[in-house]
Amino acid sequence: MESWECIEKVTGYIEENLNQGIRIETLAEIANLSPFYFQKLFKRLVNKTPMEYVKLRRLARIAEELKENSTDNLLTICLKYGFETHETFSRSFKEAYKITPSEYRANPVVLHHVIQPDIKLQYTVLDEDIPVVTNGIVLEITRFTLESPKYFAGLTIDAKMEAPEVDPLSEVWNKLHEMMPNMKNLIPEGYEIGISTNMGNKNQFTYYAGVETTEPAVIEGMDNCTIDSGKYIVCKFEAEDFNTLVTDTIYKVYNYMHMWITKKEISVIPKAMELYDMTKPERNSMELWIPIEE
Repeated sequence: MESWECIEKVTGYIEENLNQGIRIETLAEIANLSPFYFQKLFKRLVNKTPMEYVKLRRLARIAEELKENSTDNLLTICLKYGFETHETFSRSFKEAYKITPSEYRANPVVLHHVIQPDIKLQYTVLDEDIPVVTNGIVLEITRFTLESPKYFAGLTIDAKMEAPEVDPLSEVWNKLHEMMPNMKNLIPEGYEIGISTNMGNKNQFTYYAGVETTEPAVIEGMDNCTIDSGKYIVCKFEAEDFNTLVTDTIYKVYNYMHMWITKKEISVIPKAMELYDMTKPERNSMELWIPIEE
């Protein structure tokens, strides 16, 4: 068994037992390693200590319950997942998300959680044009030549992302969707697009959210964007629902595509465009377009 398979078994066990007592010795036994070497390997592959990871996954599960469960009190929920006191739980929640559990329950904004890693994707170079299903993700990589440019009108913001805090992009998408009914030259069956650029050392970046138009449209208060004709690597992927798609799944796909392109030794322009097909009502799929350098 490969070392990554051992840790993948452990993260699967953790996911199924977040509301149970979890001990290092048990996790090491599942990995068939000594506690010392297990913790060393886990930190290397997951980038967190086992118990730090367990705590953050429990907080993510609690956040889901707070959003869906309006009857149980906070103490009942936090005790269910192993937090001994309300104070300890509230402090841990605020450290992770920068808001209190009560504030989140009153206004369940989109949070960036520590997610269950798909370790297999870190070590497997997929073949092109063959769909793969792994941990609830449907993934396919292909090459595509765009014969004619695509045009978009949208909004640009400067944002800061320090996961796992509140998602700063919801506001710009909400504003764009409010403006869409009054937009001219809109292609109803077209794409929506999201582009992150100027990533800095502290995750400060510029983000563009747009919608496809028939031509470069001049719309007051909006910015134009063009996808030029040319060759692209396109990663198509699906998740169980839209929220999972734009949080957990897209994070995994970005990391995977960086590894895949490096292993394939393909020269690309350092730019990734997230395209959403507006004709799909379930909105649980996306395409990541990366231009090939010619």
